[in-house]
Amino acid sequence: MDAAFAIPTEARETATSLPMAKDLSHHLNRLTRNRQASSLKELYKYMSYPGMITMAGGIPHPQVFPFETLSASILPVDAFPLDPPRIPAKPKKSLMSWLFPTSQNSSFTIPKYASDPKNPATIQLSTSLQYQAATGPLALPLFLREYVAKVYKPAYADWDVLINVGATDGWAKICSLFLEFGDAILVEEWTYPGAENTFLPYEAERVAIKMDAQGLLPDHLESVLSGWDEEKRGKRRPRVLYTIPTGQNPTGATMMAERKKQIYDIYIIICEDEPYYCLGATYEKSIVAQRLEDAEKEEGAEGNEAFIKALPPSFLAFDTDGRTFSKTSAPGSRLGWITTSPLFIERLTRATEASTQAPSGFATALTTTMLQQWGFEGYIRWLRGIKATYKMRKTWLCDSLADEFDLEFDTHSALFPEKSRTITGYAKRASSAWDEKRGLKGPALITFIPPTEAVGSACGRLGEFFEPGDSADIQVLFAPGWGFDAGGDHAIGGNGFGYYRLAFSIATYEETRSAMKTFSKVLTKFFRL
Repeated sequence: MDAAFAIPTEARETATSLPMAKDLSHHLNRLTRNRQASSLKELYKYMSYPGMITMAGGIPHPQVFPFETLSASILPVDAFPLDPPRIPAKPKKSLMSWLFPTSQNSSFTIPKYASDPKNPATIQLSTSLQYQAATGPLALPLFLREYVAKVYKPAYADWDVLINVGATDGWAKICSLFLEFGDAILVEEWTYPGAENTFLPYEAERVAIKMDAQGLLPDHLESVLSGWDEEKRGKRRPRVLYTIPTGQNPTGATMMAERKKQIYDIYIIICEDEPYYCLGATYEKSIVAQRLEDAEKEEGAEGNEAFIKALPPSFLAFDTDGRTFSKTSAPGSRLGWITTSPLFIERLTRATEASTQAPSGFATALTTTMLQQWGFEGYIRWLRGIKATYKMRKTWLCDSLADEFDLEFDTHSALFPEKSRTITGYAKRASSAWDEKRGLKGPALITFIPPTEAVGSACGRLGEFFEPGDSADIQVLFAPGWGFDAGGDHAIGGNGFGYYRLAFSIATYEETRSAMKTFSKVLTKFFRL
């Protein structure tokens, strides 16, 4: 294995009792088996050897790079409070605050030449902006290995990480490992359309697996696989599962430990797409869960530890074979990483050499320097603040819905028939309007699936009222459900019509309240109330 892949000594020592990844090379497709190492790029790893005089590659001299330094100002790790107020306070701008700003932002400058260039953790522009190995600079994987070992806790010893150019790039390369034209691929019955756009050009068949409030149903997954007739279907049994276990997109379902263990025990290759992993939380109401939630609001190492304990375990935590891909990315920076077995890391590296090569030197230099400044504990504190911020935004949406609709919990909704809880929104009536069946509540308008996403009611015509063209006039934009429909046999409705995804991540407090007020008016008009 390349030296760039080496797991730090301390991580290896903690993994001595864990099994090694199994040989799963029989799952690789023909394209992947045919990939060869790049003879020239194989030389890059020797360029950093002490005393090495490099005359092998026709690479530019750093003197001709126009950038002498690269500087950035970053927020402090505690920029976002751990227990933000329910209603945001309006910012106060006094004359003194303009004259004497209280910002605690920190700054750094990356030089073209560092004083310690042979240190693997060193970031310098002469290296970052140069041609380099497809694995990227050594410094970022060093941090990521520590992070994965402490947070994801893989259950086999020889896992590793590989940097990529963001979520789409990572998933595209995983598809290129396994899929042959005409294959079938397992997905949730509602799934992220961006992922589908990657594998559908392979003429792949989507095999939709039913869901409940925790995501994939293992019984249905096992039934689909055990009943697969290759002769009748005209294709081999699917071997790859694409899943979004935490804050599933679009339903918001979060898969907990026991469910993941059940799915892992069904022998398939699992790709967990985890952009929302550190926003995840258990929905248990046990005393232990409540204590962890309270401890997460505390500053310091104990709060960080409580945050990590409260995260739902990754599929990596159950994987003793090395057949799980965990994929995470930072949007906008076009930077992410994959955690998987050494066999798949090596094959993915060969694919990277022949396509994107190393990620942007600017993105890796800035991101790595920021993480080095923060350190592991600082980065965890940053993630805790992000989680608290989005929890606050979720509260804004829920409060706005409560103001505009009469809400009623329903634990037996047919939307997700097992272990689900939904909320039905009724039209608000005047206090004098009495109905024998519903009391003061008006007719049901919409059903929501907590904790994050909204799904339209069972009216098949509901898709008519909120066409994208109308959104420009209404000035509230939802994502139509048909875009997320993987073609499954849904409990209510079909083809995704009547379903919508609402996201609370970007609208301000005032915008959220205004959007829900408009939503209520549009529904009322549509149902002619």
